[in-house]
Amino acid sequence: MKKYKSAIFGEIIEPETFVELMELVSENPNDFNFNVNFWRGQGDIRWPVHSGAYRRLLNSGNKTVSEKDLVFYETALLKRARHRGLGFLEGRRLNDIELLARLQHHGAATRFVDFSKNVLIALWFCVDSNKDKTGLLLGIHSNFVGGNEGSLEESLNYDDSIKKLPSCSYPFIVEPTIVSQRISAQHAIFLYSDVLSNSKGSFKFPQNLSANIFIAISPQMKKKLRKLLTEVFDIRTETIYPDLDGFSLANNSVTSDSDIWRW
Repeated sequence: MKKYKSAIFGEIIEPETFVELMELVSENPNDFNFNVNFWRGQGDIRWPVHSGAYRRLLNSGNKTVSEKDLVFYETALLKRARHRGLGFLEGRRLNDIELLARLQHHGAATRFVDFSKNVLIALWFCVDSNKDKTGLLLGIHSNFVGGNEGSLEESLNYDDSIKKLPSCSYPFIVEPTIVSQRISAQHAIFLYSDVLSNSKGSFKFPQNLSANIFIAISPQMKKKLRKLLTEVFDIRTETIYPDLDGFSLANNSVTSDSDIWRW
């Protein structure tokens, strides 16, 4: 297959057809018991992988962002959210990690990084933005993350959850018990780690090279794949954002009116 030289992710494969792409994401070269990956799509391969909280602190004037900075920021964010009465849902008090996940889901900047359990959903986020740039589809194998699918350590507060991160060489997953239309439609899951500083960004990828998949998606492939995802798989803005915010997003001033129709 064709290769792409990325300044951040090195020399990686650049598929030229959908079939080649599916071969890449479905192969199990290390014979793991389960071939399960968590997927993320980025519109521009030149972007390092940062959490929203990391980017927010940089944009606020910080020249560097440390783990201490991120802990201070998230602790204050949780206090402010609880002061506003946002720490309860349907009469139940959310623990700190659930509350952070809820804030992330509604657009707040936290250390959580958005991933999907569905590779086609992640692919949509890659092809639907920066259409004239080479994008990135990345995957992390489930064998190399902390936590289990469908579980959340509800007894742990923020400090207990965060203090273990620096001693681990891998990220952790969060799959909130709070189910929304959007989380369900996007097969959403969050990955998080302590702050790391390297060429790939501030997010800690597993050290085992076989755990990570990086795939370049050219502008030409973006156009073909976006059409395929829309027409064949019914993956588009209206279906992955099936709520009021998503409907409004699909009908904003910069989106073509024709995009809301499949035929």
